[in-house]
Amino acid sequence: MLHDRLAVTLILFMFVTGVWGVIAYARGGALSGSFTGTLAIGQALIMAQVLAGVALVIVGLRPPDPTHYLYGATAILSLPFIWSYARRRDARQALLMYALVALFIFGLGVRGIMTGRERGPLSAAPGVPSAATPAS
Repeated sequence: MLHDRLAVTLILFMFVTGVWGVIAYARGGALSGSFTGTLAIGQALIMAQVLAGVALVIVGLRPPDPTHYLYGATAILSLPFIWSYARRRDARQALLMYALVALFIFGLGVRGIMTGRERGPLSAAPGVPSAATPAS
């Protein structure tokens, strides 16, 4: 499923982005155009992931744990929230904030995968047959 593949892509991307930012900060670096471009790509990945999840809900598939929705909502709001705060900071402080938020989003993605699969693949909404259990 696209939602599963995007989830793995998102957590790997945000992990690498977060580690890159922490290492750059430790080496005395500051926020750069390359890093902000990477964050923009990360936000686009988050939005694609959430849209894929919404499409699954529209067709009647639901995660087994409703906390899954919270992780998606938090992920999509995290970078814009930090942007509103970090734009008033110097570029070095902003780099560390963005790197830590990327690692936070990585964690949200891991938890999102866990809550989306606790009882197996996505379950169907009540009254809707799931792909795992064919209709009789």
